[in-house]
Amino acid sequence: MATFFNPESEEDLKLLHKSVRTDDELDNVVDQVEFQVIEAFKQRDMQRLTTYETFFEYEFARDPLDEIKVRLVGYDEETPSESDNELKELLKRTIASVVSWVLRNYNNTQKVSSIRQGQRSINYAGVVPSWKDWYSGWDNLLSNYDARIKTYGI
Repeated sequence: MATFFNPESEEDLKLLHKSVRTDDELDNVVDQVEFQVIEAFKQRDMQRLTTYETFFEYEFARDPLDEIKVRLVGYDEETPSESDNELKELLKRTIASVVSWVLRNYNNTQKVSSIRQGQRSINYAGVVPSWKDWYSGWDNLLSNYDARIKTYGI
């Protein structure tokens, strides 16, 4: 059951594109999208450079899931429904946007089987998009709440 977007709520359904509000897969896709949105912002709390000692920590009984947290400002780890109200609203709108996009494009098969361009030709397999195919910039609303530690390399 989704925490931030309720497909039974009239107010939440108004955030969806009109053509997907009564879709048979709505509940399932909402649950999947909400899970993936939260997972996208999870990160180990004490992310640091690896030293010789820390490289072998997990082989010596350290829990690999230790210290993983949702890195969103205002997110309540213990009770997510008690998170900051503005964050909950932005999560709801993000979920609605992604769900609308996914359901509108779910059965959009590629129509072209091949294109000939001079000496070369391009073939398309006609793959049906899945719920995991999201548009670029889906997380724009949450950018001010993103508290993930930026990764870098030397």
